[in-house]
Amino acid sequence: MEELKYVTVFFKPSIVEHFGEALLKSLCDLNSLDDYQNLDISLVYNLLRNVCKNVTPPKRGWDYEPSDDDVSLGADIERIRLMWNRYCDEATEFLNLREIFVRMVNRYGNISDDVKLQDTDKKKILSFELNPECQIEDGVVLTKAIKSVLEILGREHIVVVIGALGTGKSTCLKYIDSHYRRNQWEVENESIIHLDLNVDEKKKLFCCDNLFGVYNRGNFAETDEIIKVLENIEQKQKVNHELKVVFAIHDHVYEELQKIHPISVFQNKRVVVDFNELSDAEMLRIFNYQREHGHCANDPKCWFRNVDFELVKNTLQENPGKLGDPILTLLYSNRHDIFTKREATQDIVKELCTIFQNMLESTPDLFNVLLYVMFVKTHSLDKKVEEWASELGGLNSIMVKKNVSHLNAFLFVEADGSRIEIKHELLSFALFKCCANNERRKHFSERKISPTIRVSQIQIFVIFDDN
Repeated sequence: MEELKYVTVFFKPSIVEHFGEALLKSLCDLNSLDDYQNLDISLVYNLLRNVCKNVTPPKRGWDYEPSDDDVSLGADIERIRLMWNRYCDEATEFLNLREIFVRMVNRYGNISDDVKLQDTDKKKILSFELNPECQIEDGVVLTKAIKSVLEILGREHIVVVIGALGTGKSTCLKYIDSHYRRNQWEVENESIIHLDLNVDEKKKLFCCDNLFGVYNRGNFAETDEIIKVLENIEQKQKVNHELKVVFAIHDHVYEELQKIHPISVFQNKRVVVDFNELSDAEMLRIFNYQREHGHCANDPKCWFRNVDFELVKNTLQENPGKLGDPILTLLYSNRHDIFTKREATQDIVKELCTIFQNMLESTPDLFNVLLYVMFVKTHSLDKKVEEWASELGGLNSIMVKKNVSHLNAFLFVEADGSRIEIKHELLSFALFKCCANNERRKHFSERKISPTIRVSQIQIFVIFDDN
């Protein structure tokens, strides 16, 4: 029953297209096994054909008469459909009907005497290919927004991706990067002010994440220089159609720029894709994928495996909109303790700071390793830690390697066996804020962290907390 609820969400547009809202409602209203008899027979067949994992297609495919040697469940379902449709055309003789019945009894037992054949309305069983609203490719849920970016890039040379923190902008850029590399494009991910626009007739794509950085009370880092590069890109593209650029930008930055810096490329609404809105199907697909690869993947008895999607969706409504749903569900899928307090969604940075503070008090080595990774952004496990890291409780390479698996289990870092980095910038922001409340580490941070990183972190906190 729960699986059918998910199916209804994933396949809603396709079901409505072929069967209409009324039949979709009958599927949504299922409360018990007795309600199955109220479903339209064509809808049932198409759910079996398109959705049920244990029903494999006949060897010849759907919509064709199965071969005699194909006695699979899918083949028998297709035979039943074709026999019924011939019966609707007044056919009276059916080969192999007895064999099919025996196989079905062997699979599912005898049919209940309470079930009566209703053939007063001889309506044929129709067959359709149902398409889910979104799918997963290379570990990425292909949302409508990501598909829009791909579609626009096919006809334009610039795409502007906007959205709040954690809406999936960086994930989109990584997918676009991979997609274009597969199609023999050269891809660069440098800072926009360092881009080499001389493509030499090569197919080249530039992916620029976090354009303009983060807004901080009316000031933008290197704004004039970035605008000059944007104008230069537009001029280059007029003469070189093999140059494409994708920018990702925080939506609050985009809005402020619109007010005070009339950048021509941002005025073209046809190339701007908003990542803030997700459909229920996209949200559910992302959540299920994160849950399958999160904490529950290592704990088959975890209570979070059975948490209903509707409960998650209702909880996310407490979010004031400063964070995207994908980052919140990622946190919930790995740190269920946050999920237990519904009001926590209103101030997720505060909750993360509490987790980091508890880590500092209970496992300082773990905290110090995490703090070190925040400073260096990416640490190669085959290299020694920086000399200044000894100030973090005598931190060394052995301690880093020892704690990698623990940090990976906590979601906070991404480790691939050779390097380690913070999983998401939101975690860095919360960790930085936690350090700002600790006098010893605040002093250390002010001396060790670069001015650029420090400004970037402080700017983000303005968004979440003006205090």
